[in-house]
Amino acid sequence: MSAADEKLSKQQLDQLLAPIALYPDDLLTNVLMASTYPVDVVEANRWITQPENAQLKGDALAKAIEGKDWDPSIKALVQFPSVLATMSDKLDWTQKVGDAFLNQQDEVMDQIQFLRSKADSSGNLKSNKQQKVSKQTGSSGDIIVIDPATPDDIYVPVYDPAVVYGSWWYPDYPPYVWTYPGVSYVDGWWWGAGVAIVGAIWGWNHWDWHRHNIHVDVNRWNRINHNRRRITSDRWRHNGRHQRRATDIDRAKLQQKFKGNSNSVGSKRRAASRQIQAARTNKSAVHARRHYKRPSSGKAGAARLNRRQFKTPRAGRPTMHRRPTIQRRTGGHSRGGFRRRR
Repeated sequence: MSAADEKLSKQQLDQLLAPIALYPDDLLTNVLMASTYPVDVVEANRWITQPENAQLKGDALAKAIEGKDWDPSIKALVQFPSVLATMSDKLDWTQKVGDAFLNQQDEVMDQIQFLRSKADSSGNLKSNKQQKVSKQTGSSGDIIVIDPATPDDIYVPVYDPAVVYGSWWYPDYPPYVWTYPGVSYVDGWWWGAGVAIVGAIWGWNHWDWHRHNIHVDVNRWNRINHNRRRITSDRWRHNGRHQRRATDIDRAKLQQKFKGNSNSVGSKRRAASRQIQAARTNKSAVHARRHYKRPSSGKAGAARLNRRQFKTPRAGRPTMHRRPTIQRRTGGHSRGGFRRRR
């Protein structure tokens, strides 16, 4: 079993999910889906931090990323530069969360609800001007739902897990903590400015907590995702063909760095390899010409050629099968004193 397929314990899941479990539901779904495409996360973060892109808002932003080969969850998060930056900077965490969501989706959703219940029982998860907290009762028990206070604006919370969840219950697995310079917590919470959402790339998915999946609006998904695979199912599924690991980031950076550079290390190595191969081929051909005479013409000679000296020709050149063995004649006075072993 590879590291990416290794299942995590509840302790490890709580540790990973602590800094995002109290995000608004729609934001949380996109973070979890996007974490399964870590290279897209890095590329989108680099794109949005470029000065000409950082100023884009609303429909202009949606139009600018329309042709990008990113999953719709990545495009949705472009509206939240601080979230993308955190996921990109903490890439090891992002990949672990993505792997857990792929391998243990049910457990991930259950532990999110467990963390929310801990914050609720500690008296630290309440409705306010940034969010609306409600409970739904189902066959699997109470579900805590977190929605934005107003549908057009979303606030990204930053909180101290050691405060909002109460005393942490796994001392050997302390929770991850997201924070920013200058953040001043009030009762364990900090709220930045609200984000005016772009309807063209938002609101196409929502949690189905009771069935442990993410519901997708098929038509809206396909409009956002028009340059990639189209879907017919309203249940989110990961696109394994598009998944790239963080190692692909370094490979892409090296390829871009040395693209068109004939003096690069890679180019020199490839050129040297070609020269060595050419020298070996030439040496074999010269050796064959110097040490082997073509057998006599006729059927007998042709038979000996095929049987004893050469393999089937490859790429237009004969390849030596084995050197004929030469031994000194043990008797007689044949002219030349040597014979080829039959």
